Amino acid sequence: MKYTISRRLDRLEPIALAEGKRREAWLRQAARDHATQLVALILHGNPKIDEPLSTAWRRALSHLDLVNVPDQYVADRLSHLVVAALPGDSENDKYVGVLSSAPSWLRHFCMARLDAFALGIELPKISEPLTACGRDGLRDMRSWPDLPSGTIGAGRPMPKPNPFEVLNPEELVDLIRIFQSDEDSWSFRDRRRCEEIMSKVDDDELSRALMSLLDQH
Repeated sequence: MKYTISRRLDRLEPIALAEGKRREAWLRQAARDHATQLVALILHGNPKIDEPLSTAWRRALSHLDLVNVPDQYVADRLSHLVVAALPGDSENDKYVGVLSSAPSWLRHFCMARLDAFALGIELPKISEPLTACGRDGLRDMRSWPDLPSGTIGAGRPMPKPNPFEVLNPEELVDLIRIFQSDEDSWSFRDRRRCEEIMSKVDDDELSRALMSLLDQH
């Protein structure tokens, strides 16, 4: 019996390693594309806290003459057109230089800390109190690795603390990845990971709020 279990584990180990490598590659590319778009938004979109972020994004694309470029090519074009021209010895240095100068509400709303986590960079800590999120604004934050489209304060007030702030970046990335797929397709590993993360949001109201925000495909 022990031999059989050992053989099964030996077969599963390469699968788990391959899955981990795919996840790591997806996460890094997603964060790179997101950070690239956020940098362009900051430098060319003039985002305002009370204006839908989609308006600022259109303004940035218009300024860069990229309005008619298909979405799947935008990040690559921005990488060559905007990021490559920034000062810094590496791409990560270029990201840090711009993201560090962004308003705290924008970094929070666009979940720049997930980019920092995935790319292995450090951003200055936000020292002032975080801008309060409405329910619609918080739901918009789960669009990562896409940019939000609305305003951070949209919708009814959220319970405090913000449920997204209770979890660390790795937990947030995993939840977003899991909830981007249909529940019927979740693996046993996905279900176990979801339960593990949600157990950390131990307040009933926060748990319900987080589930309602994430469980919308």
